[in-house]
Amino acid sequence: MTDPVRIGVLTCGGVNHMPGVWGPLIDPRGRQQFLGCTEPMTDMVMTHVWDINADDARAFAEDNPGMEVASGYADMVNHVDGVILGDHDSCLHFRHLVRPYLEAGVPVFLNRPFALSMPDADEIVALSQRTGTPIMTGSTLEFAPEVERLRHDLASIGPIRGYVAANSTSDYSTHGIHGPLFVHACLGGGVRTVSYQTPDWRQPNGVLTLEYESRDGEPPFFGCIQEISGPLGWIKVFGGNGSCEQTFDGSLPLWLPILQHMQHMFRTRQMPQTHAQILEKTAIFLAGFRSAVEDGGAAVHLETLGAWRAPLLNPDPYPEGYFA
Repeated sequence: MTDPVRIGVLTCGGVNHMPGVWGPLIDPRGRQQFLGCTEPMTDMVMTHVWDINADDARAFAEDNPGMEVASGYADMVNHVDGVILGDHDSCLHFRHLVRPYLEAGVPVFLNRPFALSMPDADEIVALSQRTGTPIMTGSTLEFAPEVERLRHDLASIGPIRGYVAANSTSDYSTHGIHGPLFVHACLGGGVRTVSYQTPDWRQPNGVLTLEYESRDGEPPFFGCIQEISGPLGWIKVFGGNGSCEQTFDGSLPLWLPILQHMQHMFRTRQMPQTHAQILEKTAIFLAGFRSAVEDGGAAVHLETLGAWRAPLLNPDPYPEGYFA
């Protein structure tokens, strides 16, 4: 019998899937359940937790009996097989929070957004590459079964001519990001520019337009993603020989695959996406962000992002100098 994968929960407060979604799916015997699940959905077991807010960490451990509260963010290194870093509000400091784990060879899942600047993203990826420690990041929608179905159907429609998609958002940083990430998972990369037209990135509504490079000698194409409040996710792709589409279903099969991919990476040390894919989808997200914040909705070339840093949605929970 295979031993369970011991998980360190690195942050459990803020804007975070661990308390209400991933935690209850990993271990539904706690106080919270998700979608009626009463049996564990994975072979992972949460053994340790840390959060900058000690009260949040203690409450999470109380809700999930058998967990130990770590006194420092690096203190789980020798006690876990993998780490889930879930707090959106901590993303400015992801590079600091993951460093002790990557240096110790402990695989890490980092929730979206992976980084708020390309230099931060480059630093995390470089550390993963140097240490040989796998990392994973992304949206629940990237690993949903609808993505595989769409990929399968693409073969029958010929060269891609364009697409339209819709994504349910509360703000661009935490939920609008689902749109460009699931489209990247469906169609791959090769994005040249991104624009995001919206009155306020902190709220719905808006529209992303992505310009793609030529593929296999075919003309470049464009796609647009409606960032609205309502539908979970939808995409329709137009090809030279027809079209195909998928609508994402919010039931359990949507939520479970990302956890299964985490578990597989923790066990096998095989990343579900390459470092190059992680960097490209991060650049796509940030180009849209800069378009809305700095460029009035104009198209932003991915290679011009430089050291631009996106703003935080909520106040930084870490005191100044915490990681000094």
